[in-house]
Amino acid sequence: MLDTPSAALANIQAIVIEKIRSSISEARRDFDSSVTERKIQTVLSDVILLARCAKTSCLITYSDAITLRGHGNPQNGQWLDEVYAFAIAPLGFPDLTMLVVNKSTKQPSPAAFEARRSILSKVYIGDVPTEQKRCIWYPDYELVLGPLEHVPAKYQLVRLATPQSSREREISRAVSNAIGRVSQFGIEKTSIGKEYPNSLSRAELMALVDALWERQKGRCALTGQAFELRSEEEGGAPDDRVSLDRIDNLQGYADMNVQLVTQFANRARGTLPVDEARRRLVQFS
Repeated sequence: MLDTPSAALANIQAIVIEKIRSSISEARRDFDSSVTERKIQTVLSDVILLARCAKTSCLITYSDAITLRGHGNPQNGQWLDEVYAFAIAPLGFPDLTMLVVNKSTKQPSPAAFEARRSILSKVYIGDVPTEQKRCIWYPDYELVLGPLEHVPAKYQLVRLATPQSSREREISRAVSNAIGRVSQFGIEKTSIGKEYPNSLSRAELMALVDALWERQKGRCALTGQAFELRSEEEGGAPDDRVSLDRIDNLQGYADMNVQLVTQFANRARGTLPVDEARRRLVQFS
C-alpha cells in the first residue's frame, strides 16, 4: 500500500524528531526523559520558525525572533546555538541562524561568532551574506518540516530578493544531495543509510564545490563534459547535471576526496578506480 502524502509527511517528521532527540541525548546526558521531550519540541518549533524566515526570504531581529518564539531573552543567543546543533546540522540545512540579525547592522552579532557560531557551523562573519542567500535558496524545507507560514510583514526587517544563479542552484542541489546521504536523510527518500566518515559540513562543502567548479572549469572530472546549468523544467539533461563523487569510496565527502562529475559519470563509475573509470568513460564518449 502506497503512503498518502499526509502519511509520508508524518513518516518524515517522525525521522526529524528522532534526529533531534538523538542529537540532544548525545549532547545532554544530564537531561531526564521529560526535559529531553520538552527540549525536542522547543528545538522543532525554533527550526520551523527559522525555516519560515527562509521561505519568506526575510531577515528578522533578535527581539522579533524572541517575540515570535513566545519566550526567551534577546540578549541570550543560546537558543540559536541549540537549534543549529540539535536540528539544522543533523538535517543538513544551510545555517538558518544567519537570518536572525542585529537591527542596525543587518548581520548576526560578531560576538556570537567569536564565541560560538563559527566554531559550530564553520561559517565566518565575512561569509554571512552568501550563507543568508543559500538559506533562502534551499528548496526543501517544507518537504522535511511540513507546510510553512510566511513571517508576518511587521516582523520582516528586510527582504532578501537576490535571484539565484543557475550555477549556484546546481551547486546547492548537488551539495544537498551529498549532505542527504551523509546525514542519512535524503531529499528524495527517507530511508536510513550509512555514515560517510570525515565528511565536511554543508558550509564547508559549498565552499569546496565552488572552488572545484572553478578548478575544473565547470566540466566533469571523468569525461570533460560541461555541466548542465538548466533544470529539467527548462529542458536540461539530468544526466549532465553536476554531482559530488568521492575519489576514495571508503571515505566521506572530505577535502581532497571530492571531485565534480556528471550524474551519469557518477553512476557509471560505480566502484571503479578513478583512472579506470576515466579511461572507460572517455572511450565510451
